[in-house]
Amino acid sequence: MSSSMATVVLIGVGVVLVVASLLFFLRPRWLLGWLKGMAVFAVLLLGLYALTLGITLTRYDALEGMQTVARIGTVQAGPQRWRVTVETESGAPVQAMILGDQWQMDARILRLAGPLRWLGLAPGYQLERLSGRYTSLEQERNAPRSVIGLSEASWPDLWALDRTFNLPFIEGVYGNATFMPMGDGAQFDVRLSSSGLVAVPTNDQARQAVARWGQ
Repeated sequence: MSSSMATVVLIGVGVVLVVASLLFFLRPRWLLGWLKGMAVFAVLLLGLYALTLGITLTRYDALEGMQTVARIGTVQAGPQRWRVTVETESGAPVQAMILGDQWQMDARILRLAGPLRWLGLAPGYQLERLSGRYTSLEQERNAPRSVIGLSEASWPDLWALDRTFNLPFIEGVYGNATFMPMGDGAQFDVRLSSSGLVAVPTNDQARQAVARWGQ
């Protein structure tokens, strides 16, 4: 299609759409009916969104200030092989084999934004995964990786949708603890605030592992 022909087509489509829309004003009942229908549809969408948001928040644990959300214990099972136990407040302990020299925990944080902030609802959190990492850059690139899921997938996933499309009235925040060293018999507390995770050594083995790691 030539440039001039495309221009003519666009102008013709524009005229048809403008005339069709003006016909609504010649028939006020049609216009009022259309406006009422759109208003009802908007209210329906808003209600469905509020319902989905409320159901989603029931799957998250409430976050009140800085609090301990998990306890991590590591026991060496071989060279760069660690049996890790994750204890949380809301579920049974999870045991997994992690490969590497360090561990990291990730969490999802979902908080209300905009006008809904005035509801005073505490942000919700969901522990997402535990992963291992090698100190050696070559191993990190080529050696087997360990990633352990700590939560089940749900639909609709408003946290992921907000990260992609910036949904209204909510903020999906990604929190992760700094990588911490493994240690035989080491124990750590994982603490969470609305801005992220912090790992704290809680016994001598963990503190010694952190001291060696920092040298």
